[in-house]
Amino acid sequence: MCTKLFSVLVLVSLLLASCATATQAPVVAPPAPVKETVVVQQTQIVEQTQIVEQTQVVEKVVVVTPTPGPNPEAVIPGVEPNAQITFWTFWLSPTFDDYIKSTIARFNIAYPGVTVKWEDHQATFQDDLRNSFAAGNAPDVINLSVSEGWVSDYATQGKLLPLDDKVPQTVKDLYFPGLWKEQLVNGVNYQFPWYQGISVDLINHQVYDKSGLKIEDFPKTIDGLPALCKTIKQKTGTLCDVRLTVNDILSQMVYEGGVKVISDDGKTFTFNSPEGATWLNMYVTMVKDGSVDKTVLVTDQDRTGLDLFTSGKAAFYATGPNLIRDVRQNNPGLYGYLAVVPSPVGKSGVLGKGLMSISVRVDTKFPNASMALAQFFTNPQSMVEFAKKVAVYPSSPSAYDDPFFSSPSAAIEDSAKPIAKDIISKYADIVPTIPKKADVNAIVLAAVQSALFNGVDAQKALDDAVAKANALIQ
Repeated sequence: MCTKLFSVLVLVSLLLASCATATQAPVVAPPAPVKETVVVQQTQIVEQTQIVEQTQVVEKVVVVTPTPGPNPEAVIPGVEPNAQITFWTFWLSPTFDDYIKSTIARFNIAYPGVTVKWEDHQATFQDDLRNSFAAGNAPDVINLSVSEGWVSDYATQGKLLPLDDKVPQTVKDLYFPGLWKEQLVNGVNYQFPWYQGISVDLINHQVYDKSGLKIEDFPKTIDGLPALCKTIKQKTGTLCDVRLTVNDILSQMVYEGGVKVISDDGKTFTFNSPEGATWLNMYVTMVKDGSVDKTVLVTDQDRTGLDLFTSGKAAFYATGPNLIRDVRQNNPGLYGYLAVVPSPVGKSGVLGKGLMSISVRVDTKFPNASMALAQFFTNPQSMVEFAKKVAVYPSSPSAYDDPFFSSPSAAIEDSAKPIAKDIISKYADIVPTIPKKADVNAIVLAAVQSALFNGVDAQKALDDAVAKANALIQ
């Protein structure tokens, strides 16, 4: 009973409280903040340095050296490895030292491993060469004068290497045919044609004009020389600077006099013909007239006559344009008084033969290397380079394709450039092989001098010389 009463009282109390709340809102303090730990899932961006293995492509410039092709200037096969050869030139140093040395350097590129020792010999060249042959130490490669007959002289003595069966035809074809075949001995060639000259006469106006003659009066043929020299002597008191080719006197007889010097079978000399006597008497006349310098007439040195002309003591001199440089260097004042005229043509009608060549010693230890050097100096490129330094002319037709030969020039020594190829293409050796040439030449020269200086009749002098020469070969 009491329990029920107590429950009713509690219930009434709760109802009364509820009514009070509805009619009046009591002030309630704000709830105290509740501290919570909240776990939030987030995506966080983090900067990172990553090491990544990569394959890197790098562009490289690779220089590939191709295998060099054959040098176009290396045209002689079978050059001996490590060959050591000597090379003698005639009167080219010191003027052309740079040219010779640079050409040898270019040769060493074409033919590596070959050693070249170069020497230049001048006034004593012939004596030096003869002595070296006698001593057994002659040069392997030799610059020889064709105009002086040195090639045929040494070839007939068996001192030079025959070339026809050793040189490829393609190499032979680089040269003018007449020049490759010049100075043949028994039909065989012993030389590579080198630089060529054009036969001209230098005129010294300071002397020549005093004679009353004009340039156009200079004789066109060789038989006009005696009258010319007589006039110059009478008008100026100057002697003619005329020279015989004493080292090859029979050759001069052939070109100038049209003389047949030996029979077709090569067994009998015939230079005592009427043509031979006429030729010799032409020079006898000039000696009798006192119109020629006797020393120059029979000297074996071309420079003797050139020096006389360069000193201003001669009206004219027969030479090549290349030697005009000597006049300009040694007497510059004379250079402005020079003129150039074609040299008189002989009765043979042939303009001339070659000037210089390069030969090989017959018993050289290195024949292929020696031929290679001789050919290299005479190839078109080498000769064009030489022609640009001095008034000489190549022995190769293709060399004249260079614009240098068609370009104008005010220099006197270059006046023949435009016509050089045509002239040189007509050069030919019309002198037959002379047996025992050096001995025969000595006999003929002695006969000529006896007629010139000792009053011996020209015909008798030649008759006696023929008899002596025939005795040598029969």
